[in-house]
Amino acid sequence: MQGSAAFFRVYTFLAAIGATLLGCALLRGVVPADTQRAVPEQTEQSTQTAESLNLNQPIDVEKIEVDYLYRSDLITIIYPLYGSILDDFTIVTITNTNPSPVRIKVLSEVQGYTDQSMDTVTVGGNEPLEVRQNPRLISAKIENLNVQQPAQFHLRVAALQQGEEKIILEETGETLIFARRDFPWGIPGMSEAETFELLAAMVTPNDPKVEELLRAAADYTESGAMWGGYSGVEDDEDWEVWERLEAIWRAADEIYDLTYVSTLVTYAPGDIQRIRLPRETLEQQAGNCIDLSLLFAAAAEAIRLEVAIIGISGHAFIGVRTDQLNDRYYFIETTLIGQTSFSRAVEVGAETWREVAEYVENGEPNYNWLTIATAREKGILPLPWP
Repeated sequence: MQGSAAFFRVYTFLAAIGATLLGCALLRGVVPADTQRAVPEQTEQSTQTAESLNLNQPIDVEKIEVDYLYRSDLITIIYPLYGSILDDFTIVTITNTNPSPVRIKVLSEVQGYTDQSMDTVTVGGNEPLEVRQNPRLISAKIENLNVQQPAQFHLRVAALQQGEEKIILEETGETLIFARRDFPWGIPGMSEAETFELLAAMVTPNDPKVEELLRAAADYTESGAMWGGYSGVEDDEDWEVWERLEAIWRAADEIYDLTYVSTLVTYAPGDIQRIRLPRETLEQQAGNCIDLSLLFAAAAEAIRLEVAIIGISGHAFIGVRTDQLNDRYYFIETTLIGQTSFSRAVEVGAETWREVAEYVENGEPNYNWLTIATAREKGILPLPWP
């Protein structure tokens, strides 16, 4: 699992020692950040009674130590990847130095931007337990978030006994909420290629808006239909891949009146790219090279074609595999939409690929190849649509 931003570490009932982890103090008794959330005995304990677990024994909260990490920022556009591809938003480590087990309730939220995440766990006597949480974003709060905003992360940890809560820790800390369309090219703990691969989440083939584009494109095929997959012939000799891609291009041009708008793309670490998702590109009838690449990649994936996004210094375009037998692609310069034919867009795309192929294949900085199917296999799934 990769990191997505610097962590804040806050603690109580412990003194910091002089080591550091991710720029923060590493405290005594902390379970490493990549440890799985669970204690081996927890599943078995859940079927036992409170009496058999000695949960009714007196609790000394001074003997319960809490250490936690939370992210210094929240990247809203890829928020569903927290806890899978990206590290969890908050990691709470509870160490119970009482001789008996104790029930603990952990609540966390980013105030005003997320729902409250809650876990109730049993921590064995003289044992630690790690709790990982990712409070869900409130869609209505994020939809119109067009600039970064400071926010307050709130954490509450309480011991439960005989229906009563004993507060162990309740604290707040600062975090930063990214605007809903902002994507940072530099993510701590991730390489340039790994960060570029996250774009696959923004390729949304099942979005109803993309499906509407495909329905419109069907009118431009000879059969009046839009079908999926490959026919099994080599190098698209029956032109079925070309026919569908050209139909999508013509529908995007003639029905949606899409056009290219130039905005700076640098891929430089620390830079933030404002990205339109495919539905937004269709609704706004415009996009830059990344926006248009995401849209056409989504349409190609939706009809079960293998598609790649190629990122080069200051630019992006796509490649669609011609068959499942060879490594041959139609490279498409998507920024030519609204200006020229599909055939010409493929010619320009092929010319660009010939110029940059060596740099991409050698993994040079600012040159990246992203195969969407490979990203899906790694768990980078499409973002849900609103």
